[in-house]
Amino acid sequence: MIETILLPTDFSETAKNAGLYAVELAFQIGAKKVVVYHTYEVATSLSSIDNTNENIAGELSRQESATKLHEFTKMLQEKVLGSVEIEGYHSYAELPDAIMNLKETTGAQLIVMGITGGNAVKEVFVGSNSVKLARKSPIPVLIVPTESNFNRIREAVLVSDFKDVATTTPVDEIKNMLKATGAHFRIAHVTSNAIEADASPEKAILAEMFREFHPTFHYENNSNFSEAIDGFVVNHKIDLVVVVPKKHGIFDNMFGVNHTKTLAFRSHVPLLAVQNTEA
Repeated sequence: MIETILLPTDFSETAKNAGLYAVELAFQIGAKKVVVYHTYEVATSLSSIDNTNENIAGELSRQESATKLHEFTKMLQEKVLGSVEIEGYHSYAELPDAIMNLKETTGAQLIVMGITGGNAVKEVFVGSNSVKLARKSPIPVLIVPTESNFNRIREAVLVSDFKDVATTTPVDEIKNMLKATGAHFRIAHVTSNAIEADASPEKAILAEMFREFHPTFHYENNSNFSEAIDGFVVNHKIDLVVVVPKKHGIFDNMFGVNHTKTLAFRSHVPLLAVQNTEA
């Protein structure tokens, strides 16, 4: 069961949208708490000021962060359905380190973050923290595009490359989300040979792994990976896309860093990145 959701925020419109998504998701899956976290920076260049001014600048940044955090958590609490609790934390720290510390202290089982879509230039600079965290986090990271409004998760798809699935698929984490949402489960594979893929040992292994969820398998023939998945999402009215950001070059051909980023930016549907920490 997913009881606690961790929500890093920078108070932007993208982050606000992710926050609103998180509180509604919490209600759907029966989570008890959403923990909001903000990491602040000292606005003044510390290399050019003395210790006294450094302390003043740091305190001003802390106060501004505290004020915004209070306003943000209050806004989310007003949107809560049921009895979901909203907590807020902030600190002057590197985001990845802070997130991992909070994961340990709060027991969070899911991270929800926003990401901004747009042109190619924006894709390079915006949302990099979400993508980086998705590739390293020991717990699932749900990336919510700015254009995504909450829809109850009824249809979920795991996008698989059908490679080494026995050792690279984070089964328990995916099952936890399926149990929490009660979603119908699909598994999609981009290939030019559907007959061969359907008869492959990898398909049989996945079918056995998730047999309790009765997954349906789909094969998309398109040389453009992102277009294939985008089309599948639209055609099957998918509410959640699940991907496994693999290490050591396994994703190079189909699921490389660029593909994962492109999918996250283009899709209007949230993307759940589930890292296999044992691989």
